[in-house]
Amino acid sequence: MEAELLEKLKIKDADAITNWVEQHHKDLYRLLRHLTRHNETAEDLTQQTFIRAINAIHKFQGRCTMRTWLHRIAFREYAAWRRKHRIFAPLNPEWGKPDAAISEIETNQGILNALHRLHPAHREAFLLHEIQELTIEEIAEVTGDSIGTIKSRLHHAREKLKRELATTFPQVIHEH
Repeated sequence: MEAELLEKLKIKDADAITNWVEQHHKDLYRLLRHLTRHNETAEDLTQQTFIRAINAIHKFQGRCTMRTWLHRIAFREYAAWRRKHRIFAPLNPEWGKPDAAISEIETNQGILNALHRLHPAHREAFLLHEIQELTIEEIAEVTGDSIGTIKSRLHHAREKLKRELATTFPQVIHEH
């Protein structure tokens, strides 16, 4: 199935391209939205990812899945954007203490804030693994890092998130 799709993409079959973009758009946009924290930037990077992919489809050699290959392109687009914009996460913003009736919105925002205080490399590995559901091997392929480095980044991300969330939401962490 993937070989047939690849051949259609190589000849720039419009229906195949449309279906391929529709199949992967939501997944890539979600990743880029989490990484950039900005809807329009994520959409721009998603579109740029597909443009680059279609222009480079003849280089796809099948050593990984097309999904992994697209994630690698998206990640490179994000990395270039990040270098250009020099984005830094806030170190320790002051938050009010949540009361017993904390809303789901506040909880979700607290989790997103904790996630975005991670070192960018740790956040990227965490998002690729937990949100995009890529394997450690696929993440290594996407980022160009070793499997050991990815495992280390995931470990550090999980530990920091655990500490951050225990501080921010002690009642939630201790209940589970």
